[in-house]
Amino acid sequence: MLVATTIQDVRDFAVTKHGSQVRKHDGRPYIAHLDGVAAILAEYGYKTPEIIAAAFLHDTLEKSDTTIEELIAAFGMPVAELVYWLTDKETGSRETVALQAAWRLSRAPWNAKLIKLADIIDNGTAIGMHNPSFGPTFLDEKRLQLKKMAEVESSRILRLPLFQRAAIVTEAASL
Repeated sequence: MLVATTIQDVRDFAVTKHGSQVRKHDGRPYIAHLDGVAAILAEYGYKTPEIIAAAFLHDTLEKSDTTIEELIAAFGMPVAELVYWLTDKETGSRETVALQAAWRLSRAPWNAKLIKLADIIDNGTAIGMHNPSFGPTFLDEKRLQLKKMAEVESSRILRLPLFQRAAIVTEAASL
């Protein structure tokens, strides 16, 4: 359950935490990505407060000074746990980091997977349009994440329209 707050409060928190950050690939304010992820989830019918809150917060641990304790206190344990599963903290070579992230995400809770799928769609689309030189590397890593999710979830995730769209984005952008 989301701690007594509104989605607008969560979004405002994310805006504050991401401050003046901009997206590397298109120069737009970082909140544009978070708005995009939340909108994709809503478009596919995933509108619970916990999912939408975690969508807005999914990059705060990795891209700001936010702590897990702060997320728990402000938004509750279920939201903080989703953000935790979505946070890239792996180390090593780029290939090793990508593999570890795919392993983590394949075993993440279902709602974290849904958010990751929307994240892949939003980032894959933007990177494909605005940074074609980085696109193949990024999309290879995301296809690995999708493959590992499919290995764990099987037909449950393969028949999911959100998964199918993420797969299309990662394939179409790599052509």
